[in-house]
Amino acid sequence: MKVSAETRLTAILEGTRAGTWEWHVQSGELVINDRWAQMLGYDRSDLEPISIKTWENLTHPHDRRTAQAKIERVLQAEDESYESVLRMRHKDGSWRFIHARGMVFRDEGLDGPWIVGTHLDITQQKQTQHQLSQLAESLPGIIYSFVMEPDGTYYYPYISRKTEDFYGFPPEVGMERPESIFEVIHPDDLEVVKDTIEYSYESLCQWVCDYRVLVDGTSKWMRGIAQPEREADGTVTWHGMVISIDDQKKLEEELQRLSTIDELTGAYNRRYVLAELESQLANHARYGSAFSLISMDIDHFKAVNDTYGHLIGDDVLKRFSDIVSARIRKTDIFARTGGEEFLILMPHTEISDAHILAEGLRETLEALRFRASDKEHIQITISAGIVGCHSRQVSDISELLAQCDQSLYEAKRSGRNRLMLREL
Repeated sequence: MKVSAETRLTAILEGTRAGTWEWHVQSGELVINDRWAQMLGYDRSDLEPISIKTWENLTHPHDRRTAQAKIERVLQAEDESYESVLRMRHKDGSWRFIHARGMVFRDEGLDGPWIVGTHLDITQQKQTQHQLSQLAESLPGIIYSFVMEPDGTYYYPYISRKTEDFYGFPPEVGMERPESIFEVIHPDDLEVVKDTIEYSYESLCQWVCDYRVLVDGTSKWMRGIAQPEREADGTVTWHGMVISIDDQKKLEEELQRLSTIDELTGAYNRRYVLAELESQLANHARYGSAFSLISMDIDHFKAVNDTYGHLIGDDVLKRFSDIVSARIRKTDIFARTGGEEFLILMPHTEISDAHILAEGLRETLEALRFRASDKEHIQITISAGIVGCHSRQVSDISELLAQCDQSLYEAKRSGRNRLMLREL
């Protein structure tokens, strides 16, 4: 038995659970199938007499206006087909999301055009999308999908709204102009981000990258994490998340700073300056780069503590450190290595220039009077040993420090408040 085309079409539509409609534009006649009415909770007989007014009365006013404008474009042949998502009133009073499609049908035997099409109930899909969107907004970062094709073309099919908080623009901007995401990445980090994406593309390893973004002139740290999947044509899609790690990075930087800084004086600590000295020695051995080292000691500092107390002693150390910090270059490293003992590492500096700095500090301190009380002021002097590394290959840090200490001891034995130089 041969099945008619009309019967086959009806069976297909029933299988897709689609509502069908045929609208005669001039008369307003509307022909619908049972499924069209059932998805709104009605029997078809409940809606009779059925006309375009039936559709208008059931459709949300805002969506109706939008749909009518699209239908008019189809009637004017500006668009080939009509497509719209409508909210239509269910019999129980709720709104159902309906995906409507249609196209114009014209024939000489017909009295004017008809528009024929389908309705699909996508309410469950919309509710799921809404729930996923709410979940995405409740998470502390950006949820996104990123696609890269074999020719290098890339785009974002989905980005959650957290982009406004993180990148300073709504997700629509990133989806329409995917390059806008990369434009806010700090220039110093952009190459790393691109390299790690390329590596993840080739290896299908999880993409993990810490980088900064610049928003309104402010730098913020982000961490991106995404899992790649490769399709048959070579296209790779990443599904992932970007979170802010700005507070974590600031804490790490502060901990790093505290691990290298003497808390009382603000100068670097012994561990830091010794590490820098090791690096300087390596440069000296490889390139012959000259550098100088100044070892300083505040004369008779124990007597200051014993006479005026540790609070006054601490104030003297802080004032002394402020004076030195104000005199040295940005490339110089000033460190407190003991109670009243200090080092200045001066890269690319001849011993003569180090001597000028040390003598200037000695003269300044000798002329100053530190206030101990309303009636008493303290005079502070320093002794210093200066070592210049110029031509001799010094590879051992212990030897270098010993030479510097020896010069300092000679300055003390010679009466204090003086400098001793030694060139290696």
